[in-house]
Amino acid sequence: MNKSILIVLTCIASSTAIAQEKSYEFGLSNSVSNPQRETVTDWLLEQQRKSPASQQSELPAQLYVDSQRRIGDTFKSKIPESLQEKANSMKKNSN
Repeated sequence: MNKSILIVLTCIASSTAIAQEKSYEFGLSNSVSNPQRETVTDWLLEQQRKSPASQQSELPAQLYVDSQRRIGDTFKSKIPESLQEKANSMKKNSN
């Protein structure tokens, strides 16, 4: 009697576990067989890709050149050991 109850409970438990699994077609994961809907961000990026490129840059050329020069200058100076050392070197440069 106890064995038959145990077998029935095992069958019920396994059948509910099988019923709860997601079904994947052709062994593919859910993201492949059921593609996600397009988000607003995806839509906006696609619109940006499709729009023609602007004829004029958003940044003026001189501003771009100056910023690149400043970035290059930061690599020429050594990294200070402390913030105080950096502050002292800036004071010397301003005098």
